[in-house]
Amino acid sequence: MEENSTSSPVREKLTGLLVRAAFLFEPLAPTAISYYLGRKLNELKQKGLISDYKTRTCRLGKFHYRIDVDLDVNSKQAIYMFNDLLPNQLNGVRRWFNV
Repeated sequence: MEENSTSSPVREKLTGLLVRAAFLFEPLAPTAISYYLGRKLNELKQKGLISDYKTRTCRLGKFHYRIDVDLDVNSKQAIYMFNDLLPNQLNGVRRWFNV
């Protein structure tokens, strides 16, 4: 029983520390988002699924971001994206949008 009573304050302190760390590193998130998007879009470019891309991530507020993605595609690439890639990507974000 004593072990349970000491682990609770330790757990609370650890949780508080992790929350503070998340707020400390949150302003760096646009850089991390841009890096991740760049890697994924570069993979699509190497496969020939897109011709070129540009990304821009802006921090609007705490945990709120605007992500601009500009893709250069030809007609065959656009058809592939709308028919194959886009529906698969939207399945993961349905809880945020009313899709």
